[in-house]
Amino acid sequence: MTETAPQIKRTQAEDESSSIDSIDERMISKMRLILAWSALFIIYLDPSEPDRLVALTYVALTLYGLYSTALYVLAIRATWLLPKRILCWIDVAWYLTLVALSSGTSSIFFFFFFFAILVASFRWGFSAGFQVTVVSAILFTVIGYLTAHLGPTFELNRFMLRPIYLLVLGYMMAYWGGREVTFKRRLALLKEVVKIPNPRFGIYPAVGLTMKKLRAFYDADTCRIILKEPDDNDHYRLLQAARNQVEGSVESEVIPAQLAQLLMDLPDNLALIYRGKGKLWPRKNSDSFIYDVMKRERTEAQPGVCESLASRLDADSFVSVPLFFHTKMFGRLYMTAEHGLFEPTDIEFLIQVFEQLAPILNNIQLIDQLSSSAAEQERQRLALDIHDSVIQPYLGLHYKLAAIRNKIASNGSSVAEDVERLFQMTSDEVAGLRGFVRNLKGENKHNEDLQSAVKRITSQFIEYYGINVRVEYLNRINIDDRLAAEIIQLIYEGLSNIRKHTRATHSIIRFNCNDTTLNLEIENNAANAVDNSPSLFIPQSITERAKHLGGRARVEQSNDHRTIVNIEIPI
Repeated sequence: MTETAPQIKRTQAEDESSSIDSIDERMISKMRLILAWSALFIIYLDPSEPDRLVALTYVALTLYGLYSTALYVLAIRATWLLPKRILCWIDVAWYLTLVALSSGTSSIFFFFFFFAILVASFRWGFSAGFQVTVVSAILFTVIGYLTAHLGPTFELNRFMLRPIYLLVLGYMMAYWGGREVTFKRRLALLKEVVKIPNPRFGIYPAVGLTMKKLRAFYDADTCRIILKEPDDNDHYRLLQAARNQVEGSVESEVIPAQLAQLLMDLPDNLALIYRGKGKLWPRKNSDSFIYDVMKRERTEAQPGVCESLASRLDADSFVSVPLFFHTKMFGRLYMTAEHGLFEPTDIEFLIQVFEQLAPILNNIQLIDQLSSSAAEQERQRLALDIHDSVIQPYLGLHYKLAAIRNKIASNGSSVAEDVERLFQMTSDEVAGLRGFVRNLKGENKHNEDLQSAVKRITSQFIEYYGINVRVEYLNRINIDDRLAAEIIQLIYEGLSNIRKHTRATHSIIRFNCNDTTLNLEIENNAANAVDNSPSLFIPQSITERAKHLGGRARVEQSNDHRTIVNIEIPI
């Protein structure tokens, strides 16, 4: 049975991490190999070392060299077989054996311990490095004491000096190694945070994903973020990721402002770390750090504020950071832990995380707003298209049927010619509706050009409605197909308005185009309206469509009873 894709496919980050680990392991194995065989070579050149149990020391050091060679071969061929965390402790056991076989605390193999401390510190951080340091120093002291000659020649100063050096230098190595590991983990987290999530789901899933990563990064009990609801000052949204929640889930709920203020009553410019009295090592007073994020400096904590917040959060320790975007606060972060302590440097890091995240959230909001605006504009455009391409033709058919009915009722004369014209008109309009549907589906790849479409429309109005339409091009029209389609709809609506709202018999369509503006004029020769409508009709559909295109439409009336609809569209 073949494996499925998720079982055999690894992410790019996992591949990079695996590759780096392999390189590191090969380097460590090579250094161990060099250290082992060079030590054997050095004591061979200097017969004074070791000074006792020489044969056993040579055997042990040779075995360590062979052991190092085997590890180096595995590091090259099969890194995954190496028990990496155990190797440090195996090295410590080798070094203790060599020290016991040689000169105790005066043994030259004392310096080997720093190799194990360096590996543990720079691979797994301060805690691992410090553990190796303490264990090595204690066992080195014990073995040195047991193998020492407690006689007049016993040198207490040398006996104490090396274990102290081992503790001090080992602690420094563990500290620096831990800082480097922490910085690498922070950089990796920042790299993950700035990856743009799917903007279709909004800002809350993006915030929730960051919360889960932060909670896992600190191994915190809970991570909470309180965000102000957009355009609603009376409600806030509380997001929470907890250790005991279902993996991958983030709780989200809208809470009233009164409840949110229980967690938002800190000044906007202050971040704080509260470290309780502890359980294993109780302190008389709790520690708290107040940090002004604007001034970038610490300030005095207000008595009782941190304890009150800790009680509300039901936490032994917590960190709280305000979230800003362009100096405007949009929420606050809380992370709590029952054990372990947050460090003052965590405030700066958390601020940096959300400084990276805030522009992404802003972009997601902008995309969401643009999508909503685009959808609304598309609905408006479709409404105008349906009005012009669907409703208007049916109104024309209605008027024609009404004329035929009146003709039959008045004199009962033959209406065969009128019915035939109506049938042809219906066929043309059905073809037009089919074209409209094809345009909606995006199936029309080669639409007719502007002049051909204008000629077709004017011919229909001349034939069906008896309105003599003339088209004038004052200069060359150079516009794209999308704008041409909108212009065709404007002309159709303009001629339909002339037919419905005036008794005009003549109309002129005039094009005037320059580098920045297309000017379209639809003129008719009769200002007197029908059906008691106002003499100066304001075409709403034309006005809305022109505004949608970024232009404007206005109606002018001349002294000789001509009405002109003037449309200006920027190009």
